[in-house]
Parts: sequence; structure tokens; C-alpha cells
Amino acid sequence: MEISVFSVLMTVLWSSVLIAFFYLGRTKTGLLHICSISTVILLYLFCAVRVVLPIELPWTRVVSGGEIFNTIRDTLFYQIDFVRFYELLIIIWMIGMGLILSKYLVQYRRVTHYIHTFQREESIAVLNVLDLLEKGSRIEVFKTLEVKSPCCFGIFKKRILLPDKEYNRKELQYILLHEYTHLHNNDILLKTLITVLCGIYWWNPIVYLLRKDLNQSMEIRCDLSVSKYLNENERADYLSVMLDAFRESRQTEQYVGVAGLVENHSASLLERFRIVADRKVVQKNRASVFAAFMMLIVLVISYSFIFQSKYETPMSEIETDENTHQMTPENAYIFKQGNTYILYTVDGENEISEESVKMMLENGFVLKGGD
Repeated sequence: MEISVFSVLMTVLWSSVLIAFFYLGRTKTGLLHICSISTVILLYLFCAVRVVLPIELPWTRVVSGGEIFNTIRDTLFYQIDFVRFYELLIIIWMIGMGLILSKYLVQYRRVTHYIHTFQREESIAVLNVLDLLEKGSRIEVFKTLEVKSPCCFGIFKKRILLPDKEYNRKELQYILLHEYTHLHNNDILLKTLITVLCGIYWWNPIVYLLRKDLNQSMEIRCDLSVSKYLNENERADYLSVMLDAFRESRQTEQYVGVAGLVENHSASLLERFRIVADRKVVQKNRASVFAAFMMLIVLVISYSFIFQSKYETPMSEIETDENTHQMTPENAYIFKQGNTYILYTVDGENEISEESVKMMLENGFVLKGGD
């Protein structure tokens, strides 16, 4: 198992193709009519695995590429003063990754510390809804002027943040159910991991497309979970709560690592409205299992071969002297004596392995002796 320049290039190629394919499938060709939104999220996670593991596995076969791979190799290995070009790129990559991840960590810790200053909401209405969602729930609810739209935060210690305003019971039920579903699905953890992935591959625009649509897919999954058992009037009420939250969210930006009832993008909200109202969208389907299985096969195939440059060794680099002879089927043969293989050449005889024998027989050498 190793990482090379070409294994990283193959990762960029495979992940770009797969992420673009699933993005277009979900947004343009009705993938949600074939498999569930949870399966779409799983497919994106397979893509994330492919991005984060740019490795060559033991079964990976090297496929020699054409002139373009030679050009890529020559460019990457070009010597610039005391470093090669690819080494300079790695240095820039590491510096950018360090700065972005450090900024994210500082921001996350700052928000976590800031939330500790909020007053916990312990009204009877909130406690009753939480009790209906989960008996003995440890989720804490806070009301604060610092947020304009309901959202949730926390990987281990989970919290729901509400704007400092009054909600009727139905609004409160829909809002808390939505945020509880995010926390129950561990969406905050997933958002955090994908954000870290974007920090690692900050130079690759495809990972930002992955994050964008994965966030939208998690919101859609949450909407479908909430609205699954609602009738037409209740769905209309739920969409109305979403619309109100959207209007309020236009006044501020959400914190990093936060999942909210809405995102501050009208196009994303309209898509969620359309999907909640679409009776053809499936949540469980046999095609989902098949899609996940096929993606697993594709993932294995993507690690099964790697394109690399190919150069013939220049004759000037082959060290020879007057006592060196070229070994060919005409001046050498293999003799089998019991379980031992002996190679006879003009330079003498040497014992060789069975694997070497197989390779030489494929190249026309003769095997003598044996049974």
C-alpha cells in the first residue's frame, strides 16, 4: 500500500467523475425516483472515501499510459533549484491545508465556547415535545438572539438553538422534530468530516460540489423523515414553517458545523419544497441496495488499476562490458532436476525460482529434463 503522484491524479480523476455523475443524477435525472435519499448520501460517502484514500493497493495493476503521462511526469519532476516541481506543490498544499484546518478548528472552538453562555430553554412546551421525540432525551435547547433561524450544533453534546421568539405548539413540534432528526442522523458529524475533507483538498473544486450537494441531500432526508407521516394540510404547515425560517435566515449566516432548518439559498429551499410535495420520491426501495452494491464494485474497480508513464531504458544507461552477454532462448535454456530449476547460459549455471521459470517460458525459453 503506497501513495504516488499518479495515485493522487487517479483519485482526482475518479472522484471528479463519480461526484459529477451523482450530482447530475440527483438534480437533473430524478435519481430520487429510483433509490432513497439515504442511498444517495451513501453514494456520496463512497466518493468521499475515494477522495480521502489516494492509495495503491496490493491488487492495483499498473497500466502504461501514452505521451500525455510522460509529459505530466516530466512536468511534475522538473527540477526547480533545490526542489522538484511536485515537491513545491506538496509544500503549497500542506501550507494551505494547515491554514484552513486551523481556521476551522479555532472557529469551531469559539462557537462551542460561545454557546456555553446561552440560557437553556426549559419551557413546558419544549420539554413536552422533546419527551415525545425521545424519552429521557439529553438534547439541550437554547433560545438566543444570536441565531435568526432554528439550527443544531454539537457532535457529542448535542444542542438545538432557537431564535428568541415565540412559537405555537405546531411550529415548535415541526422545528424540534427537524433538528432532532439532524442530530439523530449524526448530520453534524458528517458535515464536520466533509468540511475537514474540503480543508485537506482545498485546491480541488470537486470536493466543494460534494459538500454542497451532500448538505442539501441531508436536508432533503430530514424533510422526508419529518413529512413522511403528515397529511396534506400538515405538509403545508411544515412548508410554511420552513418558509418563515428562510425569511429570517436571510439576515445572518449560520455557524460552521451547524445544521439548520433552512440554508440561506432560495434555489435549495425551492428544491426541498418540490421534493416534499413529490409523491414519487421513494424512501425505501430494493434499487437502493442494488445501487449501493454497484457503487462498492465501482469503488473496488477504481483501485484496481492506475495509469502511469512508461519509458524504455536508454541503451546509454545500461552498463555493459566485454564479459557481458545478452541472454536469449538461443543461447540459454532451463533444466529441471527433481524440484530444482537450473538456468544454463554461456556464463555458467544458476538455480532459479519457479516464478522465474514461468516468466521465461512465456518469453520462449526451453525447459529440458524433468519427468
